[in-house]
Amino acid sequence: MTATIPHPSASPRPDPRAALSSDDRRLLAQLRVSALRCRAGARMELSRACAMVGTRRDLAPEAMLDALLATLGEALGRSPRFFRPTARALSFDESWLLRLIACLRAGDEASATFLLHSRVSRDVRRSVVHLVARVAAEVETLTAASAPPDYRSPPQPQRIAS
Repeated sequence: MTATIPHPSASPRPDPRAALSSDDRRLLAQLRVSALRCRAGARMELSRACAMVGTRRDLAPEAMLDALLATLGEALGRSPRFFRPTARALSFDESWLLRLIACLRAGDEASATFLLHSRVSRDVRRSVVHLVARVAAEVETLTAASAPPDYRSPPQPQRIAS
């Protein structure tokens, strides 16, 4: 009796985004949209991005994310790969950046250091961690902007002054 083994490409692949939390999926969507904006825009030097972001509190979180993604190619030594917002696959660069942001948000400095040292050259690490830390601090704002409306609770009636 012979058994047939299905070809690996014939079996459906699980969606790697399913392993992400809903906040991470929204952040991934924001990363991808921002990457599209940055691809169409001009490149930015890492030092200029850090000077622009600096310690300004009035800068929009989307501008911080754009500054990070516009300079990520310089930090990695090659252009990062980001898929279109509707893609089911998850690139290594997307996964790496999501993990780095999660480590910085959780205060896991050992893992964040490992992730940085594994891909970013020594001379730009400080600048990259500054930009990523600023983005990590604004994740709630970034994900709230792309969150779908919550229809579970009914709208509250409001009194109209006459």
